[in-house]
Amino acid sequence: MAHAKPFRQRLIGLIASIVFCILTLAVFELALRVAGYGYTTAFFVKHPAAGPANVVENQQFAWRFMSVTLARRPEPIVLPIQKPEKTCRIFVFGESAAIGDPAPAFGFSRILDVLLRERYPSIRFEVVNTAFTAINSHVIVPIARDAQRFGGDFWLIYMGNNEVIGPFGSGTVFGKQSPPLPVIRASLAIKTTRIGQLLDAAAQRLVPSPEARKGWGGMDMFLEQQVRRDDPRLMTLHDHFRKNLTDIIRLGTGAGAKVIVSTMVSNLKNCPPFGSMHRPGLSDGQLKDWEKLYSLATAAEQNRNFSEAIRNYALAAQIDNEFAELHFRWGRCSLATGNLDDAKVHFVLARDLDTLRFRTDSHLNELIRQIAGGSISGPVRLMDAEKEFNARSPDQIAGSQFLYEHVHFTFAGNYLLARLFADQIATFLSAAETKAASSNAQWLSESDCAARLAYTDTQRYEIANLLLRRYEEPIYRRQLEYNERFKRQQLDVADLRTASKPTARRRGLEACRQALARNPNDWVLHDLCARLLTALEEFDSAEKEWQQVAKLIPHSARPHVELGKIKLQLNKLDEAQSAFHTAVQLDPVSADAHAGLGKAYRLLGKRSEALHHLKTALRLDPTQKEAAELLSN
Repeated sequence: MAHAKPFRQRLIGLIASIVFCILTLAVFELALRVAGYGYTTAFFVKHPAAGPANVVENQQFAWRFMSVTLARRPEPIVLPIQKPEKTCRIFVFGESAAIGDPAPAFGFSRILDVLLRERYPSIRFEVVNTAFTAINSHVIVPIARDAQRFGGDFWLIYMGNNEVIGPFGSGTVFGKQSPPLPVIRASLAIKTTRIGQLLDAAAQRLVPSPEARKGWGGMDMFLEQQVRRDDPRLMTLHDHFRKNLTDIIRLGTGAGAKVIVSTMVSNLKNCPPFGSMHRPGLSDGQLKDWEKLYSLATAAEQNRNFSEAIRNYALAAQIDNEFAELHFRWGRCSLATGNLDDAKVHFVLARDLDTLRFRTDSHLNELIRQIAGGSISGPVRLMDAEKEFNARSPDQIAGSQFLYEHVHFTFAGNYLLARLFADQIATFLSAAETKAASSNAQWLSESDCAARLAYTDTQRYEIANLLLRRYEEPIYRRQLEYNERFKRQQLDVADLRTASKPTARRRGLEACRQALARNPNDWVLHDLCARLLTALEEFDSAEKEWQQVAKLIPHSARPHVELGKIKLQLNKLDEAQSAFHTAVQLDPVSADAHAGLGKAYRLLGKRSEALHHLKTALRLDPTQKEAAELLSN
């Protein structure tokens, strides 16, 4: 008994200590929340400007997964919490290719919306695209978990390009590479608390990454993150992807949605590898022999002696079969000799051996097929987009007809992907819904969809110019025959230059207005109109369009930032300051809003206010050029 009493006392003391620690943490957590510290981690959040019946995208959502200065943002969303009657709600999950980069206004989900509305006029379709740049399946799982609340009828999954370079990937710059999945999920759970966010912020201040200090650097950030196909970390990554995709599908079916999962499309034919490495263990002598054969092969290829080139590539491959660029060249030579089967084999190998892994490889696509392809009649369907794109491409190998560079779609590519998803959705719709289809039960053509979305030569010119700037980045300069490809892009821009003239812009404006006559509440079309009017210096009309955008996405800083820019051009400084101030109030973490407000204050002679907002802009986004220039003067 004498021994039992001290034991009970120690046990009670231990329990009391644990309870005290928990209570202390709870009080600290509550104090941080009351003080307004931290950020909400849900993807869909309430916003006072959007009204109590709606939720909007959380512009701070990615902060849990990467530094504030690197975090990308979703496109604006306003979603009714209660799904309206006779509405088919469709959620899209994915990364930059799924949102439609480089031009989200013409992404596949926008085209899908047009296709479905035209074919089924009695049904109201809501296509909610949650995709954005630089995320992967680790980020998409919590987005999907949040989407469960909102009664989606269909979940469309186009996901896989960023598994290696995205958060927790084996080639990421956003934090730890390939930690165990329980560690990943535990760390993310901790960061849903304000205490966790405080500790994360402290860690980032103590040991900031070089990338976080510099800010978003696009694909160039990953130049040193080469990952071989046989890297053991990829086994961990594949296991993570399998579990994450399985969880997303389970969340979708658990919410009563039909889930359509797509394989991923890569530009095989016209996108050389970004990185090539020799196999480990290659001796100096072997490397010398390989280089000699490779040099003979490239010389023969240049002289259009493709059979001789193939012979030497094959001999070089006997020494080292892992150099991605060799297989790309071999594929081109096979294509030139009419051997399409061999060409495809080597183009696929070139992608799979690419050590800068920005494209979904064969292994990940096979995982998608295994996980989603088990049922032909249940709520989960596999859509093999990779197979379909290859089948519809010249030489049956996907290339520049459908993709701009490595994974991002042209309008034709986005249209095809939308059609494939639309066909799958149509098979799920009930007999009554099918009967309600319009008398012309054919899908709209690509050109008709382009008209509905105001995709004109002016938009083609803007995209071509954007791509030209993108191709100046070091990551593209490393690719095989970069100069020739860059010159072709320059010619594309030159061919479209007349589309930048006022007459062409007015035609584009008329196309926008015709599209708006069919869909007056489409904020993206109003955005396009406003930008065209601004380029035409019709500022009064542009202001009206931006005001309409502000009504349709009332929580977004974007239209107010653009209004502020117009006011600055007109030297209406007080009105500019007011517009930028509204933008900052709506979105306190918008670097563009703070930069604009800082500029307006500076022009108004309010130096201290200007410095505050310009410094805030650079803290949020170190690449904010205007803020940096103003601070340096």
